[in-house]
Amino acid sequence: MSVPWYEWKNIKNRLITFGRAIQGTTPYRVTIEPDKGRCATGYCNFTNREIAVNPSIFDLPPRKQYRLTKAILVHESGHKRFTMPGKLSPVVGIVANILEDERVERAMCSEFAGLVNLVKELSFQLYTESKPVDTSSDCPGEVVSYFLQLRWANRLGQPVKGGLSPLNMQRWEKIEHLVSEAWASDTSEVVNRNAEEIVHILGLREVQIPVWVISILGKLGDQKGERGADDPVEKSRILKMDSDGEETEGDTQPFDGEVPPNDSEAGKGSEAIEPSPYLWLEQKIQGLVQELIEELAIENAQNDWGSVERGGKLMLREYLRDRTRPFISQEMASRKPPTMAVRIIVDHSTSLNMQSKGMTRIESIAESVMMLHLVFTQLDIRHEVIITPQQLKIADNYSGERGKALIAGLIPAKCGWENMGLALKTHAIPMAVIQEDIKLILCLTDGACNDAKLGKEICRLLRGKVEITGVLLDPDEKTKGYVTEMFGQDRMIACSSEQIPNKLSSIIRAIRGI
Repeated sequence: MSVPWYEWKNIKNRLITFGRAIQGTTPYRVTIEPDKGRCATGYCNFTNREIAVNPSIFDLPPRKQYRLTKAILVHESGHKRFTMPGKLSPVVGIVANILEDERVERAMCSEFAGLVNLVKELSFQLYTESKPVDTSSDCPGEVVSYFLQLRWANRLGQPVKGGLSPLNMQRWEKIEHLVSEAWASDTSEVVNRNAEEIVHILGLREVQIPVWVISILGKLGDQKGERGADDPVEKSRILKMDSDGEETEGDTQPFDGEVPPNDSEAGKGSEAIEPSPYLWLEQKIQGLVQELIEELAIENAQNDWGSVERGGKLMLREYLRDRTRPFISQEMASRKPPTMAVRIIVDHSTSLNMQSKGMTRIESIAESVMMLHLVFTQLDIRHEVIITPQQLKIADNYSGERGKALIAGLIPAKCGWENMGLALKTHAIPMAVIQEDIKLILCLTDGACNDAKLGKEICRLLRGKVEITGVLLDPDEKTKGYVTEMFGQDRMIACSSEQIPNKLSSIIRAIRGI
């Protein structure tokens, strides 16, 4: 018997990576769970910080199941980002769920324009499965089925199937503004308040809601638990609908499954890397800088070793070193000293806000990058400092004060992915043809890269031509294994944030043969 598509490791990893990437700050754990006993459809558990989706919710061909699984991940990620769970009665909870589902889907389409088509595919599937509204019934539950179906019909530019009785149409006119306000609101509090008012106006009881409505809502999963104090809800920016049901903002081009490298324009908000005062940082790491420079510098060897009147010491280091002949004894003087080029690729995704022993991870990285930049500049070692996912160069041998100020200004971006593979493709491949003897790439990150498959291909392609080393901060075992798979067991170093300056200096010593 063939293995189901969702059991393939590469496909499951792709879904998990996608699910994490669209969650924004501090993503929850993503689980693809085909066991209906553990996950009937899907859920967002705020207490356990977990999102789960059952990939076999819909009885469809594998390709469509895959797309709809991604769409459900979008939906649950929307709850993770924008929903503040409240304590509501069962009937109010059902109405609030309908309103909140539409609100978070619009918010996700606003955050990532490329997700619009996925949300439309899910809307089409649920619209197709929905039952017509009973025109002959005056039960207020039919009004609920009407605005549930209306949210999909609006997005698809289709009419609502069936219609409301004259009495229910009067009821709808009384609550229509409450529904529209909830769908376009910034917060769950507005949704919950309007849901209570809708239930009161309709005089609605839970038993009056059609069975198909309850069944189809179940396919969108549910929310469990409560948010912790360190898990704030994000403020949403909602897409508006025009009269034909089309979103008036965002690009509706087909989405290829890859998350855009940056969902906000560069230079806005708290993700902009701006020049900052750097003298304090330069002074803080000056000791380690001088130590490295002393060890890496090519010092003059004394040509004539003669006696002195008052005696003295023979320093082996001085004898072996020569500013024109690094790290070699005199009998090896005919050998040409190795030249070196370095690229430092820095992941500055949101998770680098995390603290370790009083410092954020990005602060530890800034110290380390400043140290390397000062050493390489003084020793005239060709180097560049690159920021991913934006692929920006912020410093090199000739950047002067501006480069130091940008390193000191390093802050995390508002994104949950790294595009480290793309960075390697862009900056490592060209190094294979340059003339330096030693070509080194240092990749500083704190998580599993969203494009690790591409990164692995580049690392294997350049093996023996460019030394690519991953430096992973504060790893758990799962992340460590994932990153090791990308860089290779012998080319990955895991360490705590506070250890990174010493680890990097050790790497440079080893590369230069000290």
